[in-house]
Amino acid sequence: MFGIKEKINDDSLYMLNDMVENQVKNAKKELAELSPDNDERREFLTTQIKNYEIELERFKASIERQLKEKFQFSIEELYAMYGQYENKYISIEFHKFSESALKFGRNIAGVITYRKKEREELEKALSEEPVPRTNGMVKIDCNKNEKLSDQQKVELAENGFQSGDIYEVLASNMPLVKSYNQAGKKEIPNTMEIKFDPTSMDINKSYLYLFSQRINNGGKLIAEEWAKFCGIGLNFEPSSADSELLKSVAFDDKGNLKPLVRFYELEAKFYSKNISKEELDEFNTFLKKRRTFRTEQIKKEIKRSTNKTLDKFKDEYPTIYGEIQKSIIQFDTEILYYHDTVIPIYWNYESYLHIYLRHCDELEIEGHFENKTKFQYTQKDIRRILKIAIENLKDKINEKLKEGKEFRIWGDRSIYFNGNHYSLHILKDGRVAAFHPMENPAA
Repeated sequence: MFGIKEKINDDSLYMLNDMVENQVKNAKKELAELSPDNDERREFLTTQIKNYEIELERFKASIERQLKEKFQFSIEELYAMYGQYENKYISIEFHKFSESALKFGRNIAGVITYRKKEREELEKALSEEPVPRTNGMVKIDCNKNEKLSDQQKVELAENGFQSGDIYEVLASNMPLVKSYNQAGKKEIPNTMEIKFDPTSMDINKSYLYLFSQRINNGGKLIAEEWAKFCGIGLNFEPSSADSELLKSVAFDDKGNLKPLVRFYELEAKFYSKNISKEELDEFNTFLKKRRTFRTEQIKKEIKRSTNKTLDKFKDEYPTIYGEIQKSIIQFDTEILYYHDTVIPIYWNYESYLHIYLRHCDELEIEGHFENKTKFQYTQKDIRRILKIAIENLKDKINEKLKEGKEFRIWGDRSIYFNGNHYSLHILKDGRVAAFHPMENPAA
């Protein structure tokens, strides 16, 4: 421009162009407001506008010609420099006359995202010699960018933009962390461990408070939680049995207290240490029935996974068997997510067995599923990973549940988190049916 030979990788490439555009804008405004008898100024402005517009057109043509001959950023380079690292937040400036700049503005910021197949192909490309340079589509999560419309954010996340449209990329100088294909155990990023002593806490009052708060805030309880809420309520206030709420929820059509409500009432009495001998015997009967039912669920899952009987499994895997026995007592059906969903998302004992027996490395077993993909986290962290996956997918889950359909995500559309792609299956009643990583960790 004005005798300067511009190159597409020049620093401040568009600064002079922007200044001249602004000059033309101001000159046109002045010309429109100019007095009719000021011929000298009119001639000057008309000539200036014409000359500037010729320079602007020549500059634009030069940039477009250079970009057709050579682009600055390939999809392989973007992956190598930014995309392969976890949550690498970058700022992108597009070339001024590119399609991407016209659609999204000249500047966007976010985290580049990949589907499973795309990541695998890029990993392979980086191992080739020479590394290919492809002007391809790049998807990016720009949810934190307030300047973009919701429609633009969806477009960028689902379809993306052409890598060759990029003029410049800026990124923070933070430590680079790559978790994809990382072998061994992992920790959930940004985890803060808070030590908490629950010995002085009244667990019954805590449950009652949490359930009450959720109900008051318009949240929903699943059947198991309603039973627990009513059971604990009866422990504290037996007279509450006459309330309209408990009559409609805790009792059957014949006016009998539902067995599950009675179980939680007795459990609350047990924790409160105000349970009589007769009630303790009744509570133990409930526990025996639950143990029998859950043991049958264990037998079913072990047979599906190993073709072994429970006794044989006990002999061959005593440590794992001990963990499973503890879960019979300790596991409670639980809501994993209920904010902004049409129905609560939860898991029960069947969900737990299916996920942990097949895919928990600490409970690795032989048989049909010995080669199933394993979580790279400890048992206590798998639940957190599941909750993170549900929260990240809540909008898509909601779409299916509103239609009365199951939600499934797997294969190339699986969710990515901290180096792993995950498959998730949620039934139309909100129960998690399956959850597991899509790839085994690198050796």
